[in-house]
Amino acid sequence: MDFNQTKQILETVASHGKSGCGIITLANQTNISQSQLREFLDSNNDFFCQLNNKSTYTLNAFGKYKGSVEAMLQSVSERNEKTKFNQLILVACVAFVFGYILGGI
Repeated sequence: MDFNQTKQILETVASHGKSGCGIITLANQTNISQSQLREFLDSNNDFFCQLNNKSTYTLNAFGKYKGSVEAMLQSVSERNEKTKFNQLILVACVAFVFGYILGGI
């Protein structure tokens, strides 16, 4: 999920308040498939919690971010930056090894 989609999901769920937002409603309002949403919501327990074992979700007010959309988005942004940096290091290492192998031939 990219940053803009994550922001859209967080803001949509937040707009529904404590009553939460169902998967179908969330999919209709964000134009993201239900399967992608389920996977994203279930893998981000720090951001969301499921209500009464239904397919209704609300922001996790008791987790690390205390229901703050801004704090959650900051975390996502930092996580994306770390991922980009790690990918850059991986590419540099592969290029170095490839150059070393070609130089030794």
